[in-house]
Amino acid sequence: MTNYLARCVFALIMVLVAASPLPNLDAQRVKAASSGAHLWWIFPAGFDRTHGPFELIHHAFTDDEKQFQVASIFNEEPIAVAADGDRVWVVFESLNHKMEVVSGATQFNPASELWFITKGGALQLCPSIAGDSLESFAAFNGEAWAIVAGEQVARVLHGDKWNSVQLPDAINECQARMLVVAGGALNALGQAADKSIKRFKRESQAWIESPIKAREFLYAVDHSARFACVTGNRNGEEVLNWIEAGELTPIVEIAKQSNATRRVLGVADGFACIEFAGRSTQNTAVRKTLISVLASGAAQFNEPVVLRVQSSMASRWYHLPILGVLSLGAIIAAFLVRALNSPLNPMENAPSKEGAVDSQALAQTPGTPFKKWRRILATAIDLLPCAIASLVIFKGEYAIQILIPPLLSPDIEISLPYIAMVVATVAFSMLEEITFGRSMGKRLMGGRVVSIHGEPAAWWQHIARNLLKGLVLLSPVLTIPSLLSPMGAGIPEIISRTKVETTELDPN
Repeated sequence: MTNYLARCVFALIMVLVAASPLPNLDAQRVKAASSGAHLWWIFPAGFDRTHGPFELIHHAFTDDEKQFQVASIFNEEPIAVAADGDRVWVVFESLNHKMEVVSGATQFNPASELWFITKGGALQLCPSIAGDSLESFAAFNGEAWAIVAGEQVARVLHGDKWNSVQLPDAINECQARMLVVAGGALNALGQAADKSIKRFKRESQAWIESPIKAREFLYAVDHSARFACVTGNRNGEEVLNWIEAGELTPIVEIAKQSNATRRVLGVADGFACIEFAGRSTQNTAVRKTLISVLASGAAQFNEPVVLRVQSSMASRWYHLPILGVLSLGAIIAAFLVRALNSPLNPMENAPSKEGAVDSQALAQTPGTPFKKWRRILATAIDLLPCAIASLVIFKGEYAIQILIPPLLSPDIEISLPYIAMVVATVAFSMLEEITFGRSMGKRLMGGRVVSIHGEPAAWWQHIARNLLKGLVLLSPVLTIPSLLSPMGAGIPEIISRTKVETTELDPN
């Protein structure tokens, strides 16, 4: 009972650690941009705002696999990112009165099923922006636009040169100036001291004023089908709104977890909300990136889906041939050990210096076999605490996948909860059987592990048996010999030369 209590305490600790609230990783707004079909954002690789590296993350909205590409890694923190089409621009802090700019395009490779940056797989250096700080950065029609602090003009990148475009006086009089691509046009926004918003749309090489009233304005949504913005209040609640005829029309209230940083971006005819959550310690960092989508006409965002690092299909099923080879090797080893232990083996009857070998002494001693249904229940008891811990650790994202072994899954990531459950169970069972000759499940069901002669099994036999038991759990086809054997002996027992017998007296 003490061992089972320890197993349950371990599971409880894992539950508490996994369920504990995660700290807010970044109080500032995440730098993100959208081109309608491609989402880009900057995020620290280790959740440290003051030290690198920093990753440029890309997600193709049309990607059904819900994966993201680490497009590039920077040692210095970027200050802005903009996107248009399949291209992205990244700006870095000023050095010697110049802000460096890099750019690149992403492309999908059908052969590897991966996204990659074209032109050698790296972002290319663009002409620098003269200035000490940047107020806003955007991209439209394949050109990057920038507003440099202290200047009355916007900069636009034509070829290899930054040209100047005069901004409206009403925008220059505002405390904050922003460039936003929305409604199929480039917009210049200004927020005055009284929090009022001024908007000018770029049409036919001119700025056309479009008055709006947006109380508690937070930010405009990049690349939305129509002009949209996110507003907030003192309670921290955020609302996504259309701006029609200069007035706000609420679309949906944005629910937020207290431990997550988020950003709403425009995608196609709807919106995507990207949330970043995780926790960090002195030596490790664990993060999750989630995306939820608000389709056109929908009443609310759908359930968030966890994005994962992109991987090719071939790299996801590499475990299948490995498990296949290990399973085949275990079957061959079982037949070999059974043949060597057979009384018909001529080596068993060969004379030796000590005299003839009694083949009957090598045969299994009689004992009451452990019934198969008891075996199954004992295994289930051993698995249960680790299964609960595995489910909670993975936050319920793969709840049904706890029943999917890797041999039956084309993607090993789907089977991670199952693998974690098996590894923990094998480790606990191995320690218990080495120490007490039986795991907690066998103790409760009245069974024990002994050698084929009925003597206490050696430590190496327990280790071999449990490792092979783990292989059987990972590759369920190896349970067939155990199901067909009248004594219930499977591959782990055959190779380790052990058996499981009942501790109860046989009434016959």
